[in-house]
Amino acid sequence: MKSFVVATLVASAAAFAPVSQRASSPTAISAANKFANELGAQAPLGFFDPMGFLGPEDDTQFQWLREAEIKHGRISMLAVVGYLTTYAGYRIPGMEDVPCGFGVFDKTVYTTDLALNNVRWTIATMLILETAIVKDGYDLAEFPGDYLNGFGKIRWDGRSADFQYSSRAKELNNGRAAMMGILGLMVHESMGNVDQILPFLNK
Repeated sequence: MKSFVVATLVASAAAFAPVSQRASSPTAISAANKFANELGAQAPLGFFDPMGFLGPEDDTQFQWLREAEIKHGRISMLAVVGYLTTYAGYRIPGMEDVPCGFGVFDKTVYTTDLALNNVRWTIATMLILETAIVKDGYDLAEFPGDYLNGFGKIRWDGRSADFQYSSRAKELNNGRAAMMGILGLMVHESMGNVDQILPFLNK
C-alpha cells in the first residue's frame, strides 16, 4: 500500500507540474527516442516509458496510445466529478435512494420506473457518444483526441500556437491526475475510509 501511495504522489506531481517545464535532460536511453520531446514529456519525470511501449518508435502506436490516454483522462475527469458530486449528496430526480460509489452497481436499488429509465438513457447516451460523436468521424483531426469534426475549428485555429500547446498539455495532465484520483477513490472506498479523506463533503 505504501508503494501505491508513493506512486500516486509521483504521478500527481507530474500531472500538476507547470506546462512550460518540458523535459530538459531525459536519460540517455529516452533521449534517443524520437518521442522524447512530445507533448506530455515534462518535469519531473520527463519522457517516462518504463514498459518500453514506445521503444519501436512506431508513429501509429504512439498516436493510438496518446489517444487512449486522452480518452481515459477525459472519462476519469468526469468520473471524479461525478463521484464527488454524488458523494456530497446531489442526485437527479428518481435517483435519490441510489448510493454513491460502487453502490450504483447494485441493481436492487433501482426500484422506480424513473430510476430505471435514467439508467437506460445513461447507457444509450454513452453508446451514442462513443459510436457517433466522441470520435474523429471525418478524418479531420489534427492531433490525437481532436474530436471537433470541423466544429469550432475557426475559433481554435485563431488561437496562438502557444495557447493551443498549453491547452492540450493542461487537458492531458489533468486527465493523468484524474486517472490517479478516481483510482485512489476506488481504493479508499474498498478500504472503507472515504469519509476520512473527504471529511468536508456531507452525504
